[in-house]
Amino acid sequence: MQDLTRQLMLQQGTYIRPPFISIPDKVSFVEKQQFLAGFFGKKRALTSIEVSHLFLNIQTNSIGKALIMGFGQIAKNEDVKHYMLRGKQIAQKHLEIFGQYLTRNDLPAPLSWDSNVFDTTAPIFSDKLLMFHTSAMIAAGIGNYGLAMAASPRRDLALKYASLLPEIALYAEDGANIMIQYGWLEEPPQADDKDDLIKN
Repeated sequence: MQDLTRQLMLQQGTYIRPPFISIPDKVSFVEKQQFLAGFFGKKRALTSIEVSHLFLNIQTNSIGKALIMGFGQIAKNEDVKHYMLRGKQIAQKHLEIFGQYLTRNDLPAPLSWDSNVFDTTAPIFSDKLLMFHTSAMIAAGIGNYGLAMAASPRRDLALKYASLLPEIALYAEDGANIMIQYGWLEEPPQADDKDDLIKN
């Protein structure tokens, strides 16, 4: 199904291929520590791994933005609606940041999914389910950023990921607080508290 969808999008001209870089004809080794630089002077070109992570994070933020736009439209609770709107703004900001890294290196950025969000406002799903799925997306996004940060030797790029993580973590915490407030957050199983067992 994924291959058929991709073929259809290619025929329609709506599919943006992932960035392509030239295949090296020989093995090269890093000779200077400037390979790790990125704050001052001329920045080296992005590595294939850095490009892959940027492209993936743009895609996931774009899909996440489209989903929470739809979630916000069908949410009934005002706190949930405001939460989704805030998430849309955060995702847009991150899309612009990651897109700039690619365009500065003459590489394509994925298209937005915004136009695929219908105008329905009918409450199809419960607010509890919307918050659960949003929390799962945020957790996956934090994992993606952490992996991208670890795989990016260019200091400015790794620092950019690190600077975006606190914003996402705070957004996740605020979502958990909404779920706690309305009694939607189920407590997961926990390890036995041995000190508590001894005292009792």
